[in-house]
Amino acid sequence: MRAMLESLPFLEDAQRGLVRYFGLSEFRPGQAPVINSVLSGRNTVVVMPTGAGKSLCYQLPALLLPGITLVVSPLIALMKDQVEQLTAKGIPATFINSSLSDLERAERLRKLRAREYKLLYVAPERFRSGSFLELISELGVELFAVDEAHCISQWGHDFRPDYALLGQVRKRLRPPRTVALTATATPEVRDDIVRVLLMKDPRVFAQGFDRPNLFLDVVNVNGDEERREACAQLAAKGGSGIIYCSTRKAAEGMHSALVTRKVRAVLYHAGMEDDARRRAQEDFMSAKEAVAVATNAFGMGIDKSDIRFVAHANIPRAVEAYYQEIGRAGRDGNPATAALLFNHADVYTQERLIESSHPSESVLSDVWSALQGVEEFDRGVHALAGMVGASEFEVSAALKIFEREGKLERGGRGEGEYGLTLTDKAPTAQPHAPETQRLLRSLLETFPVGRQATTELPILARRTALSEDELRHALGLLEKAGVVRVRKPFAGRSIRALERVPFRELSVDLSRVRTQERHNLLMLKRMTDYAYTPKCRRAFILNYFGQADAATVCGTCDRCAGSMMPKPSGSTSRAAPAASGAPVRVYSELASTELRRWRKDLAKDLDVPPFIIFNDATLLGIAAELPVDRESFLAVKGTGESRWERFGPKVVEICLMARAAGHEPQASPVPPRVRKSKLRRTS
Repeated sequence: MRAMLESLPFLEDAQRGLVRYFGLSEFRPGQAPVINSVLSGRNTVVVMPTGAGKSLCYQLPALLLPGITLVVSPLIALMKDQVEQLTAKGIPATFINSSLSDLERAERLRKLRAREYKLLYVAPERFRSGSFLELISELGVELFAVDEAHCISQWGHDFRPDYALLGQVRKRLRPPRTVALTATATPEVRDDIVRVLLMKDPRVFAQGFDRPNLFLDVVNVNGDEERREACAQLAAKGGSGIIYCSTRKAAEGMHSALVTRKVRAVLYHAGMEDDARRRAQEDFMSAKEAVAVATNAFGMGIDKSDIRFVAHANIPRAVEAYYQEIGRAGRDGNPATAALLFNHADVYTQERLIESSHPSESVLSDVWSALQGVEEFDRGVHALAGMVGASEFEVSAALKIFEREGKLERGGRGEGEYGLTLTDKAPTAQPHAPETQRLLRSLLETFPVGRQATTELPILARRTALSEDELRHALGLLEKAGVVRVRKPFAGRSIRALERVPFRELSVDLSRVRTQERHNLLMLKRMTDYAYTPKCRRAFILNYFGQADAATVCGTCDRCAGSMMPKPSGSTSRAAPAASGAPVRVYSELASTELRRWRKDLAKDLDVPPFIIFNDATLLGIAAELPVDRESFLAVKGTGESRWERFGPKVVEICLMARAAGHEPQASPVPPRVRKSKLRRTS
């Protein structure tokens, strides 16, 4: 003990603080050296897996140091959960973010000036406010803590542009010490965190990645029914679990299927109302054997120790995101399962999502032109996407690019007014539900039939004595019955272009967008390599995060010990995941050869792996269908608008040559089969 106190001189104070403030008797592995480093005034980078107790590494020093600790956190829900946990322990902490009303924000700023808080949580976007930055500078920051620090790096799996500005914020605030924390960061991401935050000689702690109680399994599935069966089998083993789906639609389908199978499942995704998400999270946390079906919006700040499985119904985009999410299982130290339900068709879906989040130049141009036509666009992203003929995903990504480049600004949120028009059916309608009857009576007493009127939910709530959730449900029933036409409020933020010039004269650097797109595709390839690896999965992950001494055989993954899950009915062999879809039996050998030669040369010139240009499956699809225009090119699985813009002319040239040689296009409704060896081919 004496030797430990000499090597960690602040440990004794930290130990007393641990008992006093948190009621704990001992530190988790790895926490004590980190806390000692922070208390000693060293800049510190902490990489610990989910569940290892990173938050304590800045929360405890915050209480032992004088002054204020400023915590940068990426999600409103995450900072809210942490503040609630701290205040429940009597620790003076708060957050300031966009969820607060003007009066609430003003009151918290008043208390902040009075130094009534020890910890203040903010999102990185808060530093856009010059007045806030000035206030924090005047108060002084004793400890600057950056949570989820992988968001800083362009090479991290969840890059956020505002995080990249934190180095300049830190330079302005000049805190005596800074700590950056993340659950998942490769060595290159760690270096990026240090560089962007302008840290000098930081201590780096990266440890504890191995979770031997987690059994790593990859299950080959052939479609949605087998996914649902596999998830039901996991739930039947008992205990709580989380099932991650790649889209809201997939999550809703999985949730419905599990409920039909009598599984106690809750649904959680970002498209749900705040109250519905809160209830889902509370139900999950309070029940012993609840299953959460969610998108990756779920999980930040979740500290439920008895989660027995985490399943990914679709392949995640990156190993970092995957390992962070499966780390929510088995925090009590007991055995738990991490199951990836793999079908290669999901890789194509993720490729399309990546391309959509890095929109083509034509989408950017169309969005910019639409914004030029109005002083301020206040109809929401959905309407803007309809105007330009692109997906909401692409348009949202385009707006983020313009905002990052300083070309547009977002205004305040909409006022939340509903537009209601009572139809001719209203006076004679007789709804069954009492809440719906009460709402209809109030509307008939207040609004004329056939003429649109506007109102807000709080006003209707006072008139009817119904909750806002009950009102939304009742309005939905009346709308479905044709009794009232409802125009939902615009709850988003208005958009205003800051320059009035054509897109071609707008100085926007798209090279970073294309570089990020290539990198994200590379991260997806590494995740696919994990699914296909013939060797120990645990060794794959530990080596990925830079732990060179990982054992080559672990005994707790399907490669080392065989799968723990029953084979879904109709499933193929589990020896290795196989790509879905029937093989393309007929394709132009000439086009295939020329496409491969062109891809190899271009990849060498661009210094990227060939699969980033087109993977083997897409290349064979092109060689089969021989597209000669944009429409037929985009019909091939794995292409996309951005690839048409960059590679379309050359692809058409090769296909025209093959057609001239007498080769006929072969329509293929399904992607070609890709053998594992071809996925690893580099030319």
